[in-house]
Amino acid sequence: MSMGYCGYADLQDSDETMVVYLYCCYNANDDYERFMQIEDGELYIERDAFVEPEIHEKIKKSPSGRKRLIEKRIKKDIPFGDLLNSGKIKVKNASGTWKTLAYGIDFMAYNILFKLFDEYQETGVLPDHISWYS
Repeated sequence: MSMGYCGYADLQDSDETMVVYLYCCYNANDDYERFMQIEDGELYIERDAFVEPEIHEKIKKSPSGRKRLIEKRIKKDIPFGDLLNSGKIKVKNASGTWKTLAYGIDFMAYNILFKLFDEYQETGVLPDHISWYS
């Protein structure tokens, strides 16, 4: 059973040096409707903080005898502590924050960042919308 904590982030702005997401977090078990549409949390991420996955390519022969190129993306670990210490990731907590973790950062902001970096490594593009429910 889930705890009812929710959060989402929308891509606000991106350029060659910086990516900005606005995020919201709320508790679905409480009076969440007042926080649900308030995107007052901010995630500032420098472009060079995004870790590219390792890409392995190999030619595979299919049963029909045809050869095709297979691409496999191997995800790398993200050093979030180092990125936060160096200032490559900056977080302004949302008003619906109920729990903070290390560095005084919102619990939901961590989860959204993990999902953002994971999705970036899978697809190679920045997602426009990310949601998290726990």
